[in-house]
Amino acid sequence: MLFNEFGSKENPAVLLLHGMMQDWHSEYEFLKPLGKYYRLIIPAQDGFYEGSGNFTSFADQARQIEEYVCKNYSGKIHGAYGASQGGLMLTELLTRNKIDMGKVIMDGCYVAHQGKIAGWVTYKMFCKIKNEGKFPLSMHITMKLMGTDPEDMKNALMADLYLKASDESVRRNFMENYTYHTRPEIAKTKTKVYLWCGSKEPYAIKSHNILKKYLENYEEDIMTGYGHGDFLMKHSAECCEKIRKTLG
Repeated sequence: MLFNEFGSKENPAVLLLHGMMQDWHSEYEFLKPLGKYYRLIIPAQDGFYEGSGNFTSFADQARQIEEYVCKNYSGKIHGAYGASQGGLMLTELLTRNKIDMGKVIMDGCYVAHQGKIAGWVTYKMFCKIKNEGKFPLSMHITMKLMGTDPEDMKNALMADLYLKASDESVRRNFMENYTYHTRPEIAKTKTKVYLWCGSKEPYAIKSHNILKKYLENYEEDIMTGYGHGDFLMKHSAECCEKIRKTLG
């Protein structure tokens, strides 16, 4: 895992976790204004940055984050924001409960189990995009189910994905993502959790309902008219301001 930091060391530390197959550079560009207020910690998952080995597992990625925060921040940070799969990573960190993350924002978090078949089909679709530059028709269907405009998302994906990832990294990542189960141990966390998503995201709303069964301290915000990734990618300035107001 590659850890990148930006902003003054005197500012409160905030962890920013990127989405599935996302290049960490694009995550930074969307959230760059936050560097004025916080010390930004932006990890790049194994398999999705130059010179990396293959993706391992969410548990292993979480372990590396925990070790980094313990070593460099005495196990405690001011807050965390995770978009899409970044929200799933925050779920894993909350479940493990080994570091103090302050306030946590999950934006478009998908933890609703979708199964191995869905994972395999989506893995194949993304390999086609990555290796051939082609956007399969089946991907348009997937995007509609996520509440996003296929053409808008196509342009966003091609700009923001890390396209040098190996097929094996993509396979491992997608299969873990699509078969992830929220574990009851997450109920032990006392962290304040903010659940954000768009009203056009049925899987995110389903995921919220799963998480709310366990979380003791949470606030939910379902933003009218938004699909998956819309708030971060299309309204990044507004998203940064909302993150700042939420984390304090």
